[in-house]
Amino acid sequence: MQTHDSIRDLGIPVRSVNWVHLHAGRTAAGKPCLLATMGQQGDNLFVLRIDPETGELRQFVSPVPKSNFPTAVWMSRSGRLYVGAAYAGHLLALDPEGEQLEDLGAIHAGAATFPCRMEEDESGRIWIGSYGTADLTCYDPDRGEFIRYGRMDDVDMYNYAFVGEGGRLACLIRMTRPHVVVFDPATRVRKTVGPVTEKGKDTLSLSRAGDGRLYIESSLGNYRIEGDQAITVKGVPPAKPAPTLPDGSTFRFADAVEQVCRRLEIRSPGGETRCIDLGYEASGSEIFCVHAGPDGLIYGSSILPLHLFRYDPASGSVVDLGRCSKATGEAYSMANWEGKIYISSYPGAVLSVYDPARPYHFGDGPEDNPRDLGRIDEVSYRPRSTLAGPLGRVWVASVPDYGLWGGPLSWYDPATAEKRAYYRICGDGSCYTLAWLKDLGLLAVGTTIHGGSGTMPKVDQATLFLWDYRAEKKAWEGTLDRPVGTFNALLLGPGGRLYGTVRGSDPGSELFVFDPVARTWLRRIPLPGAALDLGLQMGGDGQIYGFTGACVYRLDPRTLAIEELVRSPGSFTVPGPILENEVVFASIHRLRAASIP
Repeated sequence: MQTHDSIRDLGIPVRSVNWVHLHAGRTAAGKPCLLATMGQQGDNLFVLRIDPETGELRQFVSPVPKSNFPTAVWMSRSGRLYVGAAYAGHLLALDPEGEQLEDLGAIHAGAATFPCRMEEDESGRIWIGSYGTADLTCYDPDRGEFIRYGRMDDVDMYNYAFVGEGGRLACLIRMTRPHVVVFDPATRVRKTVGPVTEKGKDTLSLSRAGDGRLYIESSLGNYRIEGDQAITVKGVPPAKPAPTLPDGSTFRFADAVEQVCRRLEIRSPGGETRCIDLGYEASGSEIFCVHAGPDGLIYGSSILPLHLFRYDPASGSVVDLGRCSKATGEAYSMANWEGKIYISSYPGAVLSVYDPARPYHFGDGPEDNPRDLGRIDEVSYRPRSTLAGPLGRVWVASVPDYGLWGGPLSWYDPATAEKRAYYRICGDGSCYTLAWLKDLGLLAVGTTIHGGSGTMPKVDQATLFLWDYRAEKKAWEGTLDRPVGTFNALLLGPGGRLYGTVRGSDPGSELFVFDPVARTWLRRIPLPGAALDLGLQMGGDGQIYGFTGACVYRLDPRTLAIEELVRSPGSFTVPGPILENEVVFASIHRLRAASIP
């Protein structure tokens, strides 16, 4: 067995930032400045203090481990910038005279991992609504203390906090039943006001209009929040204009649409525009998908931003190609068909197609490459698996939108541009992974018990089903005699047998062998670690190769013996293809390769 010494770095494909916000601030001397909050995965989040005249900048990196994303920010009247850091769940602050990004502490340990929104009240206190328990917490800067009020909803997980009237808070609760809760800190009484909506059926939002009041806009009517009441209104006033510099100049990132955020544009009230190139240091964007293209090169996607990258094994070059989808999260899966790569991305399960033989120019026109093809359907959100071939179509298995259950099986026909989805095909579970049983005219579909983000599972057991794509119906469905949360990889192996991996709490990850003709489970084999999604592939030697978070292993289909090839716990985050005597994979933001016998 090889060890960590056999692993070599290929490079960091993408160095960009996420959760970017610009704020007008001031220095200790009272001079105007801009503050940019930026997230990254290779290191903790940071704040840039930018001189809008000279472009000179200071970079302040968070000292808190796992504080990668500035998911909630607020510029206070005092000039202090507050930053809510996910998934550490800490509150950070940068003072005008500060020389470091200060850690103020955990917002609510164990209850608030992802700050959703924060706002300042008249006393200068900061109110923070968070995920994953719809938590509400107040930070008092005068006392340097947190006051924790706990859950604002007993079911949903997301809380977006607004400061209301009379010392009350208005909390927008998401995801399954979006509604507004008014909370009185003095009495600790919470009250639902306005409509209670259903995700996927209704719409609802909460915002502060230009008149300073809070308004609910929904498909069930519009309301103004007054005290602990929601009063019906016909319309909602326009929003308050965006903040400007003291001289009235506006500011933005001119390259934000490309998800780069290095070119700062400042426009004076007279219309004159200046651009400043920012030379800050970005550590690297996490890799989510690594895929062997039809041209023998390796392609992949970064997370937030979603950039397509390419690795050439012959030259060793790693290139950030840029945008490949209107989605802004990450490509979950890819498949090759007729010399092209079909890319399925989050959010929205957006499909795009790239021809490596043509020049790179992203768009949604017929000559663009990659070309955005839009959403695969109206429910899918996280396209976990993409497979091309059956009936000449591209098939996608997805987890649904936030707050929904029932992830569809969908397809796109490149010849006709037709799309179709089979909704609720596995009830409240979701389709997760795919394999083509070509000789049988079937798709093998592995499911997960999970619905969209913000939901709790409604089913206890994931299943495997065989889909007759011509008859458009299930030919068989079953599951293993053990708890299965997710069937997370499927592979058609020698002799027509189906191999796959499953995750579950007890026992852990296992590899199974299934006979799709006899419809019987043949073997279950414990794995050396947690199986990675889409972590199985055939080698050119007729052996099956797999990934866990701790190792690369090989399975002999004849003996069903597992051999660990490379062991390095924590190094394997995304599986990749085999290239002769090496396997390519990702370790968070780094692309790597390991020698295999």
